Amino acid sequence: MNVRLSLAVASIALLFGTGHASAQLGGGGADEEQGAASEEGAEEIGKDFNPGELDIDSGMALFQEEGSNGKSCASCHGDEGEDLEGAATKFPKVVDDVYPVGDSSGPDVVNKGETQGEELNPNKAIEGEGVRTLEMQINLCRTENMDAEPWSFSQKHGEDMRHMTIFVKSLSNGEPLDIATDGDAKEYWEKGKEYYWMKRGQLNFSCGTCHVQNSGMRLRGQELSEVRGQYTKFPTFRMKQQQTRLTHTRYRGCNRQVRAHDLPFQHEAYRALEVYHGSLSNGEELRVPGHSL
Repeated sequence: MNVRLSLAVASIALLFGTGHASAQLGGGGADEEQGAASEEGAEEIGKDFNPGELDIDSGMALFQEEGSNGKSCASCHGDEGEDLEGAATKFPKVVDDVYPVGDSSGPDVVNKGETQGEELNPNKAIEGEGVRTLEMQINLCRTENMDAEPWSFSQKHGEDMRHMTIFVKSLSNGEPLDIATDGDAKEYWEKGKEYYWMKRGQLNFSCGTCHVQNSGMRLRGQELSEVRGQYTKFPTFRMKQQQTRLTHTRYRGCNRQVRAHDLPFQHEAYRALEVYHGSLSNGEELRVPGHSL
């Protein structure tokens, strides 16, 4: 895997060395004057080679790995997850009991010494109605069906969770996103909408300031992406970090960029935001992992 990843990084470096990548990132030919880098250009590069696809292989290996009771994800969902085709298009979803894992003791938030490691405690139950994300569902399957430990939700400490999420979502690639926004989900969709449009931080920006009102405009050397279609490619491989990145990692990063306080991974505000943000791409086909700037 390390050899393959090294080859992937080398391939990207070669693209930049030849000028091919810079031409695609600018959205024009190699001889054209280049403007701001665009998400469309990054996606074109990803069509040639996306290092994030290596995480699908890692996720499949984890999918077939047995817990302490001898069961694996594959025991219920098929050797290569064939029974889960289309399942990821429904997440996040509103359920009666959000996260019935462990008990209600222990800290709400854990911090492993790194800001990026701050997350809701994966060993603590979240009781009652609310939004359950795909990451939460994965942990529930591990604890309830495999007698296995829950994985970390964070970007830094949750590599296994990230790879499994990518694998499970990839099983629904080509299927249209269909996140519920009515019935019990409407309340949480409204909360997510409120958070999306709430101006915050020292810059007094909302999510919509950049990705609706000013999408396509230039921010330093980069074009601001349009909101529709964003959610369909997360987790996505980001060229800047040379790593696949989770949806909540992007939410936290955006909050920091507008000089606002970030929230823990799987915080209720982020889960409601995920319902609203994801629903804005309903009908668009999943394409995980994406390839982004």
